[in-house]
Amino acid sequence: MNIRAISRNVGVALLFVAAFMLASAVVAAIDGLDSSFYPLLLSGILTFCCGIFPLVFVSRKQAEINTKEGVVIILLSWVLACLFGMIPYALWGGEFTLANAWFESVSGITTSGATILTDIESLPKGLLFWRSSSHYIGGLGVVLFMVMILPSIGSVRLKMSRMEVSDVTKPGFNYKTDEFKKVVLSVYIGLTVITTVLYILAGMNVFDAVNHAMSTVATGGFSTKNASIGAFGSRWIDVIAIVFMILSSLHFGMMYLLVAKGNLALFRHPVTKFYLLSIILSGLAISSYLFFSHTYTNLGDALLDGFFNVASLATSTGFAVCDTSVWPMFCILILVYLSIQCGCSGSTSAGMKVDRVWILFKAIHIQLQRTIHPNAVIQVKYGNNDIVDKELITSVSLFAVLYIFIAFVCSVIYAGLATTKTSTTAAPTIDAATLSPEKMRTGGDSHASVQISFAPSPRTADERGRVHHTAARRHPRQSRDHPRRSLDRAAAGGHHHPHAAARSLGGVSAAGQRHALSHRGGPGRPEP
Repeated sequence: MNIRAISRNVGVALLFVAAFMLASAVVAAIDGLDSSFYPLLLSGILTFCCGIFPLVFVSRKQAEINTKEGVVIILLSWVLACLFGMIPYALWGGEFTLANAWFESVSGITTSGATILTDIESLPKGLLFWRSSSHYIGGLGVVLFMVMILPSIGSVRLKMSRMEVSDVTKPGFNYKTDEFKKVVLSVYIGLTVITTVLYILAGMNVFDAVNHAMSTVATGGFSTKNASIGAFGSRWIDVIAIVFMILSSLHFGMMYLLVAKGNLALFRHPVTKFYLLSIILSGLAISSYLFFSHTYTNLGDALLDGFFNVASLATSTGFAVCDTSVWPMFCILILVYLSIQCGCSGSTSAGMKVDRVWILFKAIHIQLQRTIHPNAVIQVKYGNNDIVDKELITSVSLFAVLYIFIAFVCSVIYAGLATTKTSTTAAPTIDAATLSPEKMRTGGDSHASVQISFAPSPRTADERGRVHHTAARRHPRQSRDHPRRSLDRAAAGGHHHPHAAARSLGGVSAAGQRHALSHRGGPGRPEP
């Protein structure tokens, strides 16, 4: 194995991480040399030195790689990006222990969107910008960033780009390496600029607009506010977020063809049709159920919140405008499915990817037809009448099984840890008053959930100081005369429990809904 080639290419990836750290330090300097300036500056210098070192001592001719070395480069690039990404958090201190700093860094780089923070707004602007930057790096991919500036060694760039792009994505990226770079950068940066401008026009300040634009286009979900993007209380901002979360989850290659060449292949593609139809039907189903079940008394609010949360989970972003944990189980189950399916391959979206889900459904349909007509020759077609071979169907099937198995194992582990901690540290008590029918509606004077409180033992006080697992409840909007309400203060400590950038059920992370990981977590992207 060519260690020199591996170190040189991984070093290039670290240079990109260092560039964003130094940019964050500039933001801290503009903000009056806030408390994050020196942690970001030192982290950026350290990361830059580690990245530039192999480039100085390894020549371009020694940087040729094979497939095995390419896999190692991808793995090390992601791991080291997360490792160096935690340094600013650890140096700044506050809530960031080493474990917490590692968690926040991995969550950002992988665009998962979960957070351990209990008060995001207390962070200095430089560190907030670095959190959003970690999303932006991970959204496009550390390796794809690296491909942009690799020396003109065609085989290296081609292998790296094709390894980072999945098999179901490649039909839309039939470009040479230089064209591939142009396509990805044009769409990614173009969407970011447009989203930023629209957020500013809708009422955000420049700093918040840039940060939320990076999170939106990267479909990550980090916010500068405790109550996520819902803190702005603007319908226009919600609508802009819905549109650009969906656009960022579509195939970049086809979006480029649409804008640059007027090619409508994006909307003719069966996967795009299936994806957009699933969003529309899910949004209508959830909004209707929320309205007719009297969870919402205003149809407009039901539609806006319904479609926003559908878009947030279907794209694995994880932004939130309300507390979905108090929604009916019918709505929650639809959101769970969308958080698994997520967006298209060739985009920044996480999850299983709708392309694989579509191929699985088609494969099941074909298999049923073959059972009825054993002698029939039936094939699965994808895109421009491209025939999906059996090898790809097998690969997609194995990926789906492995994905669901890992999700199941992680769920069992989380449930076991939560049960063990609860049984050993607290005695649950149920407030019987909340069980009355009148108070089980969100339209009343209490939340549509059973209030369960835990009496923590003294020995867990330190743990509770690190991560608060309390539910920051918020009433859904009831009418135009009933404006958005901010998340309630947590009963335990009076802290505002922030940020809805997770990738699973509920749309709010640690501070918002007892770590109900929505990117994406969200409620994000759940995530991978």
